[in-house]
Amino acid sequence: MAARKAFKLAPLGRSVQQTVIDRTLLRTLSVALLALAGGCGGASADAKASPPPSPAVVTVVAQTGTISPRLAIAGVIVPYRQIGIAANLAEPIVSVNVQEGDHVRAGQVLAKLLTDDLEASLASAERVVSEDVARYSQTSFQTGAVNAQDAAAIRSAQATLHQAEVTLAGARTDLNRYLQLQAQGYIANQTVDQQRTSVASDAAAVYAARGALDQAIANASANGRGTNAGEQQQELEAARDEANAAEASAEQLRREISRATIVAPADGVIDAVNANVGEYPAGRQLFTEEQVSQVYALLPASTAQALDIRNGAAASVSASGSARRDHGTVAAVLDQVQPGTTNFTVKVLLSNADGHLRAGMPVSASVAEPPVTGVLVPLSAFLDDTHTAVYVVSDGVVRTAPVTEVKDDGKNAVVTGLATGSVIVQDVLSATVGNGDKVRIATPAPSFAPGASPAAEPTAKP
Repeated sequence: MAARKAFKLAPLGRSVQQTVIDRTLLRTLSVALLALAGGCGGASADAKASPPPSPAVVTVVAQTGTISPRLAIAGVIVPYRQIGIAANLAEPIVSVNVQEGDHVRAGQVLAKLLTDDLEASLASAERVVSEDVARYSQTSFQTGAVNAQDAAAIRSAQATLHQAEVTLAGARTDLNRYLQLQAQGYIANQTVDQQRTSVASDAAAVYAARGALDQAIANASANGRGTNAGEQQQELEAARDEANAAEASAEQLRREISRATIVAPADGVIDAVNANVGEYPAGRQLFTEEQVSQVYALLPASTAQALDIRNGAAASVSASGSARRDHGTVAAVLDQVQPGTTNFTVKVLLSNADGHLRAGMPVSASVAEPPVTGVLVPLSAFLDDTHTAVYVVSDGVVRTAPVTEVKDDGKNAVVTGLATGSVIVQDVLSATVGNGDKVRIATPAPSFAPGASPAAEPTAKP
């Protein structure tokens, strides 16, 4: 009991191992004092004295299992995106509708520029468009009329040629018949000569009709018809191009006028305002907006910390002084912040629809790391904060066993240097033993489920 009281009164700040050694020395000293007292009482007292029982300890059996470690790391909140809003018009500002710190919605009007001269230019451009469109329509109608006239002229020339060819064929038939009758003496020579003259006249008419048809076709080709190149078609295309150019100029003016109304590109908070009524802000950034419906937690990490963090890993974040925890995922693990250093940055994406997380807030985060499999021991089994040794019970004697911690999940740790099935002291803080002490196990040593803390056993009273 004296040894237990000495353990409970051990000063804070001393290592667990040193405390265990002190308790062992006190117990040994107590036994020696009892032996001396017994010697003074005579031989009969020695015969009746018996050695004190070995202390009972709670143990567990080290088993192979898997843990899901998490990295605790601190950082700061930054906005999802910072947007600079500028004006590129050489027009004065007529109104500014927001102040720094205002929450805005996408499309909300932030400021307006004066547009009276642009609107006058637009009105003039629209009149030019109307004139060019009317000119194009007129040219189109004229082209259609000319094409129709050309088609009619070709049809008329074709009909005239056909009629002349029929007349010529009849005259030649009559001439052949007259020649036969002349040979038989039934027709005078004068009649035959007159028919020859008619044939020649009809042949000349056919030749003239062919010429007229060729001329009509040539005119139609020159004027153009359908998709064929021609004078009328070229005029039509030129009128169309003028109308299109005028419409493009008018559209450009409309867009410039629309840009005179400066709106918020996204939901967010106005971080800076650099606009005053009456100024000409051409090319200057007028507003800075922070998009905060989502935010990042920037977590500075060392090489050892960043090594096991993967994109998409689950993470939870809490702002300093707040009990609320926000859950997100690792968006990126950025390389060294500055060349030649070993500092990395872990970016955790978080939803922030209500805006409770604000840029600049310090936060603490817990980031999931890949599962680790190996020999498990409870954290309470380590002899001190270095996590380099545990107590192993073998043949009723406690021995210090060196180990190397791989990872822990806050309850259990995966270690190397310890064989599976080793019986270890579960909680060194509650055990009153030291290296080399004889002990007895309170109950049969249990194993514990991988990933969970071992079940505590009641300590037997000596």
